[in-house]
Amino acid sequence: MGFLGVEIMLVMFAVIMAIGFLTTYIVAVKYDHVTPYLPYISDTGRNPPESCIFTTICSISSFFLFLIVYVRFKHIRHFYYDNVARIKCWNSVALVVGVLSAFGLLLAGSFQAGAVPVVHFTGAMTIFFGGVLYAWLQSIVSYQIYHVNLTRHGGSVAIFFKFLLSVLATLVVVTAVVSGAIARNIPNPHVGVTGAGHTLHLLSTWAEWLAAGTLTLFFLTLHTDFTRIQVNIFVQLRVNEGTPTLLSL
Repeated sequence: MGFLGVEIMLVMFAVIMAIGFLTTYIVAVKYDHVTPYLPYISDTGRNPPESCIFTTICSISSFFLFLIVYVRFKHIRHFYYDNVARIKCWNSVALVVGVLSAFGLLLAGSFQAGAVPVVHFTGAMTIFFGGVLYAWLQSIVSYQIYHVNLTRHGGSVAIFFKFLLSVLATLVVVTAVVSGAIARNIPNPHVGVTGAGHTLHLLSTWAEWLAAGTLTLFFLTLHTDFTRIQVNIFVQLRVNEGTPTLLSL
């Protein structure tokens, strides 16, 4: 069966992430589990019932992220391995990083910060830092393909936005981690409590939300690439252990 419009995976991933995290935020605020002043994403999924939504959203999103990473890997492998130097290495590393990022998202959603913090924050760091690295790797791959004139689909504008979003993602992820670490070592860092860490705490939470949004937008830049490919699934039926009969679904 040929799936025309495989790029719909990118749109579904972005929509699920946006609506899902917004929903958990609204529910958490409604039940007074978090402050409305944009808490950490992890805090919006700490307590039930929003934790149930948080786990579901992260699980579904991780599945779509894995599919996106794998399809992109096969896309580059099938069309460009024989024409672009060193792209095989970049593509293989991107696959590993992308799969680890998807697994990190699954871990972060399955193990809430209040229940198993070590596993949760390990998953969170994996998805954020892995996502940044994946963005840079895909930006480099896209530039190499474009540079050797293998395709002008999407043009230099798409590559510009890939690099721009990679830079922005790097800055906001580092900002979130560093400011959050400093704020935790200062008395009264939380929103709504006056203290030296108040600004740093806000900076960290805002940066985390921006990081999630920036990385999600990055995957949407692959839309023009995905519009050029079609994914097929085939099943081989063995008849009396003889020659397999190829069936197209």
